[in-house]
Amino acid sequence: MTMYWERCHICGNYVPTLTCWLHPERQVCASCCLLCPERNHCSKPVWFPKAKPKTVEEVRKVEKKAAEEKIQKVLEELLGKLE
Repeated sequence: MTMYWERCHICGNYVPTLTCWLHPERQVCASCCLLCPERNHCSKPVWFPKAKPKTVEEVRKVEKKAAEEKIQKVLEELLGKLE
């Protein structure tokens, strides 16, 4: 499979690019999007379309799983000492 990369209109490098939300005529790479001086005015940065913070439920699930694994380990230790 061949991947063709476009040229970034800001830095000029041939890298994966996406269309800028503030300037639709420009194709920008991730580095230029992150370093853009207008980034704090941009409501839809092109290089973070899927980034989202974890919800409280997701965090609780991870913590619950870690706690269950810790309890399981302690129980196995205690059972080992009884034998």
